[in-house]
Amino acid sequence: MVLDRLPIGLLVAGLACVISAAAAGSIAYGFGFRYAEALGNSNLQTLKTTNAEQAGVAEKENRLQLLQQVARANEAEALLFATFDQHAEEKRQLQERIPHVTTKYIPAPGAVAKPIPRCVFTAGWLRDFNAALGVSAPGSGAAVTAAEKAAWPATGTDAELLESGVTPADILAHAQDYGLWARSILAQLNALLDLREKD
Repeated sequence: MVLDRLPIGLLVAGLACVISAAAAGSIAYGFGFRYAEALGNSNLQTLKTTNAEQAGVAEKENRLQLLQQVARANEAEALLFATFDQHAEEKRQLQERIPHVTTKYIPAPGAVAKPIPRCVFTAGWLRDFNAALGVSAPGSGAAVTAAEKAAWPATGTDAELLESGVTPADILAHAQDYGLWARSILAQLNALLDLREKD
């Protein structure tokens, strides 16, 4: 064998070189691994920080948009309630005038005010008035009062020519209520449309 012929010193020196090279490689590997690990951890921390900053910016933007939407909705609500209050005040003022404009009249300019002649609205007129507004007749199974039954006489009967008891003041009061309802619905619709335009 070849090893038998090599001097021991050379063999030991060769073995020392191999062990030294292995140890140096192992040390270099350990340093390289720790360096790569530290570099990876540093890059990961930088990425986490960047993502957290971007998420924070996005959260602030979302919060700002939400606050702006809430402010617009609150403004629209305040305007809507102010409109409702205005409508209620206008109705109150009209209600105060009902007795004045439904009890007396002046037949000609400069004449003395006289009581308004009696105005008769028939049960058939009341039925058709309600039908024109979309009010349906009470159902046959429902408990119906005499007044409700009288308000819905059959077409072509003598009952539809009976006096309904409705006065001009009643009609004006109904027009005020109906007008308030219609104006409130319109105000709500306009508020929603305005809010949608702002968004």
